[in-house]
Amino acid sequence: MRVGRQFSKARTGREGIALAYAVFGTFVVASMVSVMFTMAGVSDRQADIKRGRSKARLLAEGALSAVEKDLQTALANWDSPLGEGTKTLAGIDVDYRVDAIGAEATMTDASGIQRIVQPYELVTRTRVEGVVGTAHKMINVEWTPLFQFAVFYDSDLEIHAGPDMTLSGRVHSNRDMFLGGGSTITMDTNYVRAVGGIYRSKKDGTPVGGSVDIRRWVENPFDLSEPSEFNRMFSQSQFGVDSVSGYDSAFRDGYDADGDGDFNDPGDWLPFEFGAAELWSQADGYTNGTGQTLQTGQHGVQEAVTPNVGSIAMYNDDGSKGYFHENAGLTIIVDGTTITVTDASGNDLTGVLGSAITLTDIADTRQSDGGSTRTRVIEINIGALNGSSYFPPNGLIYAAHTDMGEGTEAHGVVLTNGSELGGDLTVASESPVYVHGDYNVVDKKAASVIGDAVNLLSNNWDGTKVAGNLPGATETTFNFAMITGSYGSEEDRYNGGLENLPRFHENWSGVPCNISGSFVNIYDSEHATGDWQYGGDRYTAPQRNWEYDPSFNSVDGLPPFSPMAVSAKSVVTW
Repeated sequence: MRVGRQFSKARTGREGIALAYAVFGTFVVASMVSVMFTMAGVSDRQADIKRGRSKARLLAEGALSAVEKDLQTALANWDSPLGEGTKTLAGIDVDYRVDAIGAEATMTDASGIQRIVQPYELVTRTRVEGVVGTAHKMINVEWTPLFQFAVFYDSDLEIHAGPDMTLSGRVHSNRDMFLGGGSTITMDTNYVRAVGGIYRSKKDGTPVGGSVDIRRWVENPFDLSEPSEFNRMFSQSQFGVDSVSGYDSAFRDGYDADGDGDFNDPGDWLPFEFGAAELWSQADGYTNGTGQTLQTGQHGVQEAVTPNVGSIAMYNDDGSKGYFHENAGLTIIVDGTTITVTDASGNDLTGVLGSAITLTDIADTRQSDGGSTRTRVIEINIGALNGSSYFPPNGLIYAAHTDMGEGTEAHGVVLTNGSELGGDLTVASESPVYVHGDYNVVDKKAASVIGDAVNLLSNNWDGTKVAGNLPGATETTFNFAMITGSYGSEEDRYNGGLENLPRFHENWSGVPCNISGSFVNIYDSEHATGDWQYGGDRYTAPQRNWEYDPSFNSVDGLPPFSPMAVSAKSVVTW
C-alpha cells in the first residue's frame, strides 16, 4: 500500500510538471506569435518607410529635372528664375529652390564659341507617407549667343539647295538635320551638331542625291593657315553598301564585308556613331588639338533652349509688353492707319519723324496665294532716321501693327534706304519684315533683323510687282543676322529649307544675293503663313553667296539685344 501511495504521488507530481510545461509552452507559443505579429508589423512599417523614401527620392529627382528645364526656359526668355516655388508631380507637391552661386564668367570652348557661364544650385524637397525626400544638383548654365551660329534651328533643319551652297560657321539643330539635293553642300566649319540625327534623306526618309562635304576638325576654321580637309557624307547612291539612306545616323549596325566579326578590314564600315568620330576628327597630322566636327545625340549633343515666339510679341498674355517692345529705344506702332512713334521714355516723336516713317503697301504673292491682295507695311527709311538725331541710342527699334493679320491679311514692316546705319542696330517685330536694297554695307555695324518672317527685296525692287508679273532682281548685299519664323515640312508641303529661310519675291536667276550674318529659326511664323512655292510669279532662286559674319565670334561684336540659347551641364547630383 505504501508503494502504491508513493507511486500515486509520483504520478501526480509528474502530471503537475507536465501541466506547468504545457502552460509554459502555451505562453512561449503565444509570445512567439505575438512577437511574430509585432515583427510583421515592424517589417510592414519598414517596408512602408522604404517605399515612401524611394518614392519621395524619385519625386525629388524628377522635380530637379523639371526645375532645370524651367530654369533654362526662363533664362532664355530674360526672366528671373531665382527663389522658391512648388511643382506638382503625380499629384504630390514638391518644393524647390534655385540659387545662383559664384560669379558669371565668359569662356570659349574648343569649337570657338564664346559663352557666358553661371553656376546654379537646385534643391527639391517633398514628403511621402511621412518620409521626407530631398535632392540637390549643381549645374553650370551656359548662355550662347544665337548669332554665334551660321545656322541655328530649334526644329528640324533641312537643306536641299538647287545650286551649290557653302556654309562657313557653326550649324546646329535642336532636332534632326536632313542634307542633300541636286548640288554640293560644303560645310566649312568645325561644328555640325544635331540633338537628334543627321540624315542624307528628306524628312519622309526618301534618299536624296547631291554631295555633302564636311570639314575635318581644326581649332580655328576661320584661320586661313589651318589645314582644310573635307570628307564626304555619302548618299545612298554614293555609298556602295546596302543602307537606308547612305552613311548617316540611320546606318546603325555597320558593315562587315568579310564577316569576320570586326570592322577593321578593307570594305568594312563602322556604325555611323563611331565612324563619324573618325571621318570628321582632327585633320591628318594636326597638332593644335583634337575634336570632332560632326556630332549627334548619340555623341551627347544636348538641346539649347531658345526664346519663344512671345519674345517678339507686342504684348504678353498677361498684358505686359513683350521683351523687345519693352526695351526698344524707338517704338513704332500702327493702329489701322494711325502711326504712333515714341522713344524709350514714352515721348511722342510722331510729328518729328513723319518723313522717316510712313504707311504703304507691297505685293507679296506668297501671302496672297498668287492673288492681287497687297500687304500693308510700315516703311522705315533708315537713312532719314540716321539724320534725324532720333536714331535709338540703345540700338533697338520695335515696330508692329495692332491688327497683325494672317495670310492675305498679314501686315508688315519694310526697311529701306539702309545701306548705312547710324549705329549698331536691331529691328524687331511681331510682323513680317521686308528689307529693301543694300543693307549695312557702308562702314558695317553689328546689325540684326528679328521678325515673324524676313523677306529680301533687291536694289531693283520698285514696288510695281503685280500678280502674273515677276520683276527682275539685281545684285544686292545684306549684312545682318536674322531670326525669322518658318514652319515645319509635312508630307505634301516642303517649307523651302534653309535655302529659302529668307523669303524672295523677284526673278533672281543667276543674280547674286550676298548675305553676311547668321540664319536663325526658333519659332513658326504666326502671321506670314503663306506656303512656299517656287517659280511662277512667286520668285526664282538667286546665286546664294551666304556666309557667317566672324565678327559675331566675340560677345562684344554682337548686335544689340542679341538673344541667347541656354543650355545646362550637370556638375554633381546628390
